[in-house]
Amino acid sequence: MNSRFGRVGWRLLPGAIATVLMAGLLQIGVLKPLEQVSYSALFRLRGERQWDNRLVLVAIDDDSLKELGRFPWKRSRYVELIDRLTRANSSVIAFDLLFSEPSPEDELLAKAIGRSNRVVLAQGEVEPGNLLLPVPRLKTVAVGSGHIQIRPDEDGIVRSIEPQSGGTLAFGIATAMTYSLLREAIASPDLSQPIWLNWAGRSDRIPNYSFASVIRGEVPDSVFENKIVLVGVTASSIDAASTPFDRAALASGVHIQATLIDNVLQRSALTPIAGAKLFVIFAIGGLGFGLILSFWRTEIQIAIAVISILSWIGISVVLLKANYLPPMMLPIGLVVSNTIVTILLERSRINRTLQQQIDQLQERYEADLITRPLDPSELASSDISMQRVTQLTTLADQLGQSQATQAAIARNLPIGLMACDLAGRVWFCNPIAAAVFNIRVGSSLEPILVPGWIGMNDWQQMLRDPHTISIEKHRQEQWFNFHIEPLERSEDGVLIVLEDITLRKAIELDLDDQISELHHLSELKDEFLSTVSHELRTPLTNMKMAIQLLKIAKTDIQKEHYLRILDNECNREADLVNTLLDLQRLESGRQSFEMNPIALHNWLPELLEPFDRRTESRQQAFSIVLDPALPTLYSDRDALERILVELLNNACKYTPPNEQIVVSADWVAPNVEISVKNSGVEIAEEARSRIFERFYRIPNADPWKQGGSGLGLALVQKLAESLQGSIDVMSASGWTIFTVKLPVRFDEKPITG
Repeated sequence: MNSRFGRVGWRLLPGAIATVLMAGLLQIGVLKPLEQVSYSALFRLRGERQWDNRLVLVAIDDDSLKELGRFPWKRSRYVELIDRLTRANSSVIAFDLLFSEPSPEDELLAKAIGRSNRVVLAQGEVEPGNLLLPVPRLKTVAVGSGHIQIRPDEDGIVRSIEPQSGGTLAFGIATAMTYSLLREAIASPDLSQPIWLNWAGRSDRIPNYSFASVIRGEVPDSVFENKIVLVGVTASSIDAASTPFDRAALASGVHIQATLIDNVLQRSALTPIAGAKLFVIFAIGGLGFGLILSFWRTEIQIAIAVISILSWIGISVVLLKANYLPPMMLPIGLVVSNTIVTILLERSRINRTLQQQIDQLQERYEADLITRPLDPSELASSDISMQRVTQLTTLADQLGQSQATQAAIARNLPIGLMACDLAGRVWFCNPIAAAVFNIRVGSSLEPILVPGWIGMNDWQQMLRDPHTISIEKHRQEQWFNFHIEPLERSEDGVLIVLEDITLRKAIELDLDDQISELHHLSELKDEFLSTVSHELRTPLTNMKMAIQLLKIAKTDIQKEHYLRILDNECNREADLVNTLLDLQRLESGRQSFEMNPIALHNWLPELLEPFDRRTESRQQAFSIVLDPALPTLYSDRDALERILVELLNNACKYTPPNEQIVVSADWVAPNVEISVKNSGVEIAEEARSRIFERFYRIPNADPWKQGGSGLGLALVQKLAESLQGSIDVMSASGWTIFTVKLPVRFDEKPITG
């Protein structure tokens, strides 16, 4: 019975401690500043709502003071306003101003108030019992009056207003009740308890008009018709007040009265959720919350606390929208304190239990351990759950039985040895394993081995059903054979062997690389011989056929035709052989280059002039664009000419009629970029990846049917690389662009062409 109570009691203890703690903080007022901060934040989270459309504010603002003079004003100003609002058929005219000092114009103002028969005046209080009442003549003719006593909290925000003081209604309530008598019935609020203000939004969102503009007649009568017109001061530094929505730019006292009137009209005053019953509910909830937390580990406890706090904030916003004012810091404080106390108590219990187990292990097996066991102070600060305690106790007997024998053997082995139980916790390791894996007796292997050495699924399967696993791993420029073998009794766990096989693996990999390279070279040789033989055979076949036809030709025209075929095929054969020889010299590094300065502005137009006539004959548009800032390029003229001619030959060959060929040269530091662009044709992505291969030709892409060997671009690439440059190809949106990038020496400066 006592054991069962103890198991339940410690789970209830965090909730009890948290409840007592929050009760003490609530009693001494520590939570009040935080509650005030959360009050404003809650309104901002809820957002603004619409002010009652029956309420209009006539503001004595900075513009009015500038135009009408220093405040306070003569009574005649207010006579003008009352007459103006009376003509506009306002329902109620409420002055949030004190007329407590007699004035020669009181009679004039009294007559205006009497004519209007809808004016409510304000009365104040210097100190308790010392009232500031309106001048008797004015009070007599007014339809009502109310007190404007407000008591802001420490943060400057007025949260509630007494509905009556000394038998006098609050100014806002008196105004709303006057409206109820003169215009439409309004339910009277409960006068037995404070009215908690439900702030609608920022003070500048209420319909408001400058006093000066109203008496000038600039505001139409329809604005005030059948409305409660509240008159008050909003000018800077006069009667300033704070609201949850107006912290940086302060509101005025008249906005507090406007909020009270709005709340009475809309019956939206807040109902605070407070009292002893509330605390009892939260106390019971605190105990229950602590009980729930005690069943989960720390991470989930924190998650539950965060979710609970966020949920309460959401609930509070919903309650505020329903005109209820919930407490914020009490429930949040209960959640936070409950969570902290639960975590601290659980850690204390875990540390105490682990300390006892570690002390026993050190006392019994410290002399046999190869690696230093965990220090009790280190273990007490580590994050080890209570579920490990029983496993740790079980390991003690196994460790004692095998440690002495294994230690003597393990010290003399050049390999790493570890033994772990079926939960993955180490109960033996030799010095090499300890150094490689940075472990010691009692460490969990899963975070160390998974996934770097073994996959999670394989590791878990091995622990459930011990079996042999052998894996070769490459880590930090070393090769290891990672071998797992079940112990003689599988329930004792497994033995893990780590052997450095870097030397053996290096030999194997070197042999594999050599064999792969030989295979690759053999394949390249066969492919090259096959392609070359085919390409060389084709012109010879054509020449043989032309010779046979020449023998039987009967006319000179036929003979000339076959001789031309022989000449073309001989040239084709010679070009193919020369190109192959050029490629072979470039690849072997036997090709020499003579680097000379080239003024591209002069050299390029001369080089490309023949292509102008060629493209014209094919109805192709040809143009040259040169960057004015091109530098002098040091390169081999013949090689560069070969590159450009080959690229332009291809452009002419593959560009359809009525399309464009553009050669451009630009200075893009540190390179000169020469581009050959042609429109009307695109190269597919799979073709672009092979276009610089020997003998590769794009299928069905030769509108002029000129043919070719497929070696030109391979030669261009080799020449560009031999000149320390590069060549790229792009093809999109109907354009194909080959760009040759050639470096410029750093001591060369761009010159203007």
